[in-house]
Amino acid sequence: MLHVDKAAEQMVAQIMCGLRSERLSVGISQCALAEGLPFRGRAISEWETLAIQPTLDHLILLAHALDQRLVVLGWNGLLRVDAVRQRPGESLVVFERRRLAWPLKSRRQAMGMSQGELGELVGVSRDSIQRWELVRVPPRPIAHVVWAQKLGCSIALQPIDPAGDAQTKARLRGPAVWSSQGSAGGVSFGVVRAVRQLVPSSCRQGPGFRI
Repeated sequence: MLHVDKAAEQMVAQIMCGLRSERLSVGISQCALAEGLPFRGRAISEWETLAIQPTLDHLILLAHALDQRLVVLGWNGLLRVDAVRQRPGESLVVFERRRLAWPLKSRRQAMGMSQGELGELVGVSRDSIQRWELVRVPPRPIAHVVWAQKLGCSIALQPIDPAGDAQTKARLRGPAVWSSQGSAGGVSFGVVRAVRQLVPSSCRQGPGFRI
């Protein structure tokens, strides 16, 4: 069984709280934010209140829609940066999962810990750790947090660098292309303000609208 403690639960809550704060700061409703994304505004409501957890893929998409991304922080609170570049034809979701998995794999190897030993600490099988590291199966957000915890790391939100790679910025703002698994190849929802201009006025915030 996954070894979840209060610190892990609080970390997930902080991520969701951070995303809710970002949504409110740009004045966009859950309905408007969900436009162009593979989930509804009601799902965002349930995630923000911690009634249920999103999948990791949905969390990645939600964060990017708010110009945020998940990052791995080291024990000292500094960002763990590894040379992970998006591969040709690789979807945004798969790239982000790989970008999150790579520093944790590197950390485990640097600690001289086997996948089986890490699995025991996390509360999952060796095969689960292997699948997570190879980005074959995404862990649940809470599992990703515990995975990072056991390696002395943490998962946090960070704004997407506005001065980052031009191709990445173009990809985030290009035409939306969804695969059969719901992953995004090129996604147009990187900028919330642009999305807000495209959605029906009935979905926007206003008097009587329920956020």
